[in-house]
Amino acid sequence: MDLDFFSDLYKEVHGIRPRGIVPTPFLVEYLQRELEYQLKQERAIEDASINACMDHGAPDIDTAMRWLEQANIHAEWA
Repeated sequence: MDLDFFSDLYKEVHGIRPRGIVPTPFLVEYLQRELEYQLKQERAIEDASINACMDHGAPDIDTAMRWLEQANIHAEWA
C-alpha cells in the first residue's frame, strides 16, 4: 500500500496526518467514502449559498460566487 497516498487521504478527511495507524484496505475504503461524503456536503452548502445569493438579487451564478468570495474575505478580517 502506498503510504503517501494513505497519509494524504487521511489528512484530507481528518485535517491531520495519521500517527501510528496501520493502513488497511478497509480503512482506505472508509476514508474514500468519507471524503466523497464530505465533498458532497460541501457542494450542497455551496449550492445553497449560491441559491441564497440568487434569491437576494444576484443576477447570475458568477455574481453570486463573487459575492460569496467577497463575504469570505471580509469574514477573515473580522
